Amino acid sequence: MNWRFYWPALLAATVACAADNEVTLDTCDQAPSGQWKYIGGQEFPGAKGGLELDAAVKHGGAASYRLDADFTGGGAYVGWWMTLDDLVARDVKAVRMWVKAKDVKQVGVRLNDATGQCHQTKDVPLKATEDWQELVLDVSKLVGGEHWGGANDGQWHASAKGLGINIGSTDVGAGKQGSLWFDDIRAEILPPGVPTLLSVKLSQNAARPAYGLDITYRWDAEPMGRDYDVFVHLLGPDGKTRMQHDHLPPVPTSQWSGHVEYTNVFVAPTDCALGDWKINVGLWDRKSGKRIAIKSGDGVKDAGEMAFTAGTLPIAADAPIPPLAKPSLNLDGYKVTFDEDFTDKELSASRQGPGTRWMTHTPYWGDFGDAGFADPGPNGPFKLVDGMLHITARKVDGKWQSGLLASVDVKGEGFSQQYGYFEMRAKLPKGPGTWPAFWLLTQPGITNKKLDGAEIDIVEQYGEHPNALHTTVHRWLANGTHTGEGRPAIVEGMDSGFHTYGAMVQPDFITFYYDRAEIWKAKTPQEAKQPLYLLVNLALGGGWSIEKTPDPSVMIVDYVRAWAK
Repeated sequence: MNWRFYWPALLAATVACAADNEVTLDTCDQAPSGQWKYIGGQEFPGAKGGLELDAAVKHGGAASYRLDADFTGGGAYVGWWMTLDDLVARDVKAVRMWVKAKDVKQVGVRLNDATGQCHQTKDVPLKATEDWQELVLDVSKLVGGEHWGGANDGQWHASAKGLGINIGSTDVGAGKQGSLWFDDIRAEILPPGVPTLLSVKLSQNAARPAYGLDITYRWDAEPMGRDYDVFVHLLGPDGKTRMQHDHLPPVPTSQWSGHVEYTNVFVAPTDCALGDWKINVGLWDRKSGKRIAIKSGDGVKDAGEMAFTAGTLPIAADAPIPPLAKPSLNLDGYKVTFDEDFTDKELSASRQGPGTRWMTHTPYWGDFGDAGFADPGPNGPFKLVDGMLHITARKVDGKWQSGLLASVDVKGEGFSQQYGYFEMRAKLPKGPGTWPAFWLLTQPGITNKKLDGAEIDIVEQYGEHPNALHTTVHRWLANGTHTGEGRPAIVEGMDSGFHTYGAMVQPDFITFYYDRAEIWKAKTPQEAKQPLYLLVNLALGGGWSIEKTPDPSVMIVDYVRAWAK
């Protein structure tokens, strides 16, 4: 079988397979694209060089790339780096290229794996000839020596994500100068796998509107070489796509192997049509927008356009409400470290926080949502009524305003603690467009923006889905990277009565509770192993329309507490 791959998109017209399971990475006929970077070895000043297109010297085609190295002024190395993020392969066995050397006897090679780990091999010899020679880089022989970053275990993790070639100061002749030409760079690959979609499983026979159920997705999988999204289109009784349940699988498709099975929560809209809904599933590439070929297993039907019907979801008015587990929270050995029961005559809050228990904005001055967070005052959003806090969202002069409380100020001073149990008892507002929340943020990042941080959403509730309690663990890295892992729980009564929302944060796991019954558990990311401060707010929007949001809308908080050992 001849496999044909195209990468990157800018070079699609020039990429072709040279042999079975071999993909051309670059013909070197055009100027280096954005996937290429010259490395000047700046950490060891003195070296000069460059990476250029050279039409005068070529092995095949119209040109080659020339890497020049000059160490007459010092320095340690120069080189180039080529990203392979868009290479579609289960794994890379070897990289081949034609090279022509002038006063260069050997090179250094760097290869990044899927985890970002860099494997380095120095002193890769070249033949003592000025003719073109094929340089073959066997991945298995490049791994096991010097390494850093990523998994940092010296093991290879498929597939390759970057390749670099260096010329060191000891790799050139006595004149301390040399040049190396590169042409026709190819990769010998293991082709991507084609997974088989199996029929889905439902946690119960039907879902009730405004509630939901669990859907388990099942695959007989093979590593695919890239990470793809799973698209899920739900076709209503009228045969039209009315909802989507797209997601990233918890195990990336590049790492799939054997039987893969995972469960997601489906939340049914309040106005969901009764009847049978088809569940159409497939894979798609977020970068290109194209769907990816898969195979169908028993009970799965081809729906056309690379989508497959993996099951039927009945929506029924009398469907059972998913049951909750029994309360299991154990606070033996814990002591209360923060206790706000709102029984004082006045709320201890101010705009910037110094001298008060609460600040009425985020300490990083990052308001969000479709209602501005207002300062405290007689006409502000906060009122103490019968020993409870009322946070009210209302229109003032035609604009929505609401309230937020944070337990530290702009200097990070106030209440925060590393690990422990954090809990709020509250009654959430009723109506579309409301977005109440109780959450935690890492405190050190307030004053040190170079630190990575975490956010733990103990409860977010969107008025459009009144019975879906959303819990999420976010990682906010200083370099701008963000990741989030979350899971909604189907519960009843958040907007009709008082309930407790809590999270136990421990070094290994974060466990979320509703009325002290466990609803979800996630591994504690390294970024969350810092002091955490409390936030309580009533926002609006969150991606939903506020045209029909009740004015006013009120969140009532009985208490906010924290415990620690």
